[in-house]
Amino acid sequence: MATTNRIGWAAQLRWVTLAALGTAALVVTDNEARAQDLSALEITPVMAVSDANVVESVSDIEDAIAEVVVSDQRIGWLAGVDAVRVQIDNDLFAGDNQDRDYTGGMSITISGERARDGLLSLDPLLRHLDGALLRGEGTNVHYARQIGLVAFTPKDTLVREVQPDDRPYASLLFLSNGRVTVDGDDRGAWTSSLTVGVLGLSLSERLHSAVHDLVGSEKPLGYDHQISAGGEPTARYTLARQSLWVADPNGHVDVKTTVQGSVGFLTEASASISVRAGRFNSPWWSFAPELTDYMAAPVPSESYRGGRELYVFFGARVKARAYNAFLQGQFRHSEVRYTSNEVQPLLAEAWIGVVTQILDQTQLSYALHYQTAELRDGPASRDALWGAVQLTHAF
Repeated sequence: MATTNRIGWAAQLRWVTLAALGTAALVVTDNEARAQDLSALEITPVMAVSDANVVESVSDIEDAIAEVVVSDQRIGWLAGVDAVRVQIDNDLFAGDNQDRDYTGGMSITISGERARDGLLSLDPLLRHLDGALLRGEGTNVHYARQIGLVAFTPKDTLVREVQPDDRPYASLLFLSNGRVTVDGDDRGAWTSSLTVGVLGLSLSERLHSAVHDLVGSEKPLGYDHQISAGGEPTARYTLARQSLWVADPNGHVDVKTTVQGSVGFLTEASASISVRAGRFNSPWWSFAPELTDYMAAPVPSESYRGGRELYVFFGARVKARAYNAFLQGQFRHSEVRYTSNEVQPLLAEAWIGVVTQILDQTQLSYALHYQTAELRDGPASRDALWGAVQLTHAF
């Protein structure tokens, strides 16, 4: 449909996003006077917004966001929260215009004592599991809690029938708790997590379809045939040892290695090396892309005051995998599933990305992830590529 609107779609999207963020920020801080000022702005349909109104509104909203996001104020539910991280994964972020394999996911992670305590926390059970494997509980312990969803699809998402020659649809809605126990010399750390979730819920289809509606593409049609369709509980425990090899005292380079093992819906062992280079002052153990298993692990985030961070990161990882519920299913019937002989026992991963600080305590990061094929043969034996975007705010 033709339009006389002179404002580009990007400017409209920026205006709408800032409006939503600004309004939320004002509500959180209970800044009623500021909210009244902003509510007085006449919000007309997007097609009718003038350039002058957009500039003035964006300026007011950006000022309101700055008042909230740059402050140290934590009220209500946020008391005891050190940081909040939002992550969105999508294979479209890799620039390949593909919708297959690990097609995407999203998560919200909080760090701090609030993550350890309260309703739905798995930390008490995680603490007991760690205690059975590690000597002593440790005093320098950091906490995180995460809720999220991941989804997988075959190559052709426009086929409603079962596709026995491709990978199955699969999804997981999950809740995780994570712990990092740092050694006294700050050269090593134990990182653990406990995840519980449900495979095969229809929620994944609705969210996936909503994303396709948003970008103007056709909806996926085959979720009725996903692994454990209708829902099946699952769980996973991971334990990793991070070791700092190189630590530049000026905060320009650090290099670490990590070995990890896990049992549950992904049962595997891995070894990795990870590097970051640039300008940073956040703890080396708090940034752990090598612990990403599709979605990033629930690793606690720490404050990065003392200078704006800007750095690149990259690394590689090898895995020996014994079991993958997203391909092999569990106890419930799945129409498409693979045997252990059909799944690749050895995998390789690599990643590269950048982190930048957009406000005093707010970071934006992008990572490109590559993984070798998870199946030995057939059409589904293909490498995977996806992008991940994270927005992290530390208090």
